[in-house]
Amino acid sequence: DSFDDVGGGASGDGKNKEVLNSVNKGANEIDGGDKTAKGSAQNLIFTMDVFMFNLVFNSVDEFIERKKPTELAQTVSLYAEMIHMLQNMYVSKDPTERMMALGLMDRIFYAHEAMDRLPKLLSRWTPGTYSREYLCDLVECTHVTLKLLDANAERCKSALSDETDRKRPNDALERMNITASEFDQNAYFMRKFVSNQIVFMHIQLLSRYSVNSPHVNRHIAAYFIRLCK
Repeated sequence: DSFDDVGGGASGDGKNKEVLNSVNKGANEIDGGDKTAKGSAQNLIFTMDVFMFNLVFNSVDEFIERKKPTELAQTVSLYAEMIHMLQNMYVSKDPTERMMALGLMDRIFYAHEAMDRLPKLLSRWTPGTYSREYLCDLVECTHVTLKLLDANAERCKSALSDETDRKRPNDALERMNITASEFDQNAYFMRKFVSNQIVFMHIQLLSRYSVNSPHVNRHIAAYFIRLCK
């Protein structure tokens, strides 16, 4: 699928479409087991900047506003690939990739004006409008996002000591660690990921358990386990 409608309004330009299509093509090559997948993954990692995420999030806003469910589904599918790549960067042994991941997470989740659009996507879901595949992508994004935030919360606990001066961090990494440590991921989950509508969305997808992939069913189970804690 291509993103020919991205930036189709007065403010859009061909460069945005080109970038989104390039990332989408690379992600498809990796999923398809292309022999150059390793190189594609490495190249894609270095397109994973704030500009790239901003393009995707702006597309989400545009397609919701213009009521274009097909284009929105394509964009969310791409975002699911990107959030997986962000997770891979976060656990990478390469310090540059890890630092890039922390910087992106800082802007997407922890900033005062966070870029995160997943709660908006979840709140706008309505029965009968979107495909099962779209629902699977939303559940995938939810699972990976919460897993990332949990892992980073644990990492920050060990990275910061009682002697850390929270008002005067020594460097960017310490500042990001402090910001992340002050983020209440449990309150975030209850505020942004729990509503009658979102619970019903997961129930709807679980009702198709026989055709869902096993990992999607596990993600749904993980959501309800978290909800019951």
